[in-house]
This record gives sequence, C-alpha cells and structure tokens, in this order.
Amino acid sequence: MKPIIRWAGSKRQILSSLRSYYPDERPRYIEPFCGSAALFFKIEPDAAILGDLNTELIRALRAIQVNPGVVLECLRRLPTGKRAYYRVRDVAPSSLSDNQLAARFLYLNHYCFNGLFRTNMQGRFNVPYGPPKSGCPINEPVVIEGSKLLEHATLLDGDFEDTLAHARAGDFVYLDPPYVVRKRRVFSEYLPDSFSHGDLARLTGGLDKLNAIGASFVVSYADSPEARTLLARWPHRRIAVRRHIAGFAGARRMNYELIATNLDVEVPDHAG
Repeated sequence: MKPIIRWAGSKRQILSSLRSYYPDERPRYIEPFCGSAALFFKIEPDAAILGDLNTELIRALRAIQVNPGVVLECLRRLPTGKRAYYRVRDVAPSSLSDNQLAARFLYLNHYCFNGLFRTNMQGRFNVPYGPPKSGCPINEPVVIEGSKLLEHATLLDGDFEDTLAHARAGDFVYLDPPYVVRKRRVFSEYLPDSFSHGDLARLTGGLDKLNAIGASFVVSYADSPEARTLLARWPHRRIAVRRHIAGFAGARRMNYELIATNLDVEVPDHAG
C-alpha cells in the first residue's frame, strides 16, 4: 500500500528493487531510519520494528496506529489555505495531545513544500507553504489502511543504534540513513544534528553486528566516496534515482544510489 506521508528522500522510485531483497519466508522487518516507511508499506510484513530520531514523526505514527478515527476528526477541524497553514505551523507540538499532534503532522506534511520535513536550529518545523498541485485533500482511506498495518509494528523513538539493538538472528533490516556527502549538496536537514560524518563509523559497526548475529540487512546510500567506503565490504549495486527536492521540475536531475546487502544474492552486472 501507499505510505501515509510524503518524505524527502523516499525510496518510492526503487521500491520494486528493494522489495526483491525481502525473503519469501517473510521475516520480521526492522527499519531504524523509517521516515515515511515506504518499503514497510510496500512489503506489509507480519511483524516489524520502526524507529526514528524524529519524535514528532513517531508520536504521530503511534497516534495513527491507535486512534486513526480521532486523528482524522482532529484533522478535519484544521482550516486550510496559506494563512491558516502558517498559523498551524506556529503551534508548538508540546502543547498538543498525541491525536492533535498527529493531525498537525499530517496537515503540515500534505500542505508544505514538496513534503519536506525540516527544522531550524531550535527544532521547529520551518518548511513554507506549498500544497500539492493536484489540489487533492489528504487521503483518509490511506491513513485508515496504514493504521491497520501499523498494528503489526513496534514504534521506537530514538537513535538508530537503539533500534538495531532489538535485532536478532533471522530478522530483515533495511537502513536508509540521511546522506552526508562532502562534495555535493544532498538534502539532509531533517533535524539539528540528526546524522553526520561522525555517525558513519557507528553505522559501519551496526552493519557488522547485524551480520555477526545472523540478521540480514539492505542499506541504501547516495553514491559517493562515503558510500563506497561504508559499503566496500558488502556486495552492492548502483541504481539511478531522480531527485525531487528542487523547486522546478527542469532543475531535477538523475542521481545514483548504492544498494548493499549481506544477503547471498546475485548482484547485477552493472554493480559499482
């Protein structure tokens, strides 16, 4: 099914490729940088652990998981339009109940520019107004269906290592960390200090631990010197992806990602 929210860096374009790595035995699914959890919704696993450092995201998903009808009722009460958007954006999340926060999260995600989640240094959401050109309202049936699937998931708020600590032999782990690439600009402004070059060594250690305990993993990262160092030990392939962050369609361009895994799978001839 479709993800509940839009997300910068979402892997919707390559979901079929990523889905092909998931074993037929349908093991427990773990995603420590879940974002919109597009692959989770594509696979629809029977059991999952989804984690993210973004507290607002996890609070919203928990509320949708437990009370989708109440969340949608709160959402219907929010006014629409540009001026209303900025009033809703200015509301402090700490002043809201979980259901109200989830409604605000869905609202801002739908009506903000390109579905970005970005905060200032104080951690306040600061993406400008930019509703979908289709003018379509929020798809309530998708939220309801997403809630049903989230019933199979444990939602964790915290660092990726905290989520990986739950992994055990036989699990399937998908990692799509924010990209830190020195030589070119890649969108990674989700939260202040959310992921940096200093975290790459921790990520490398996490992959080694997963492999050591017998858990399978797939990791995707922007093709770069950082990625090739990070993933050098594992079979990997290079895949084309069109970025959708630029403000104008003509400015959007084709980029490449590396997908690596410790699974015993055949790597295509075009692997990097």
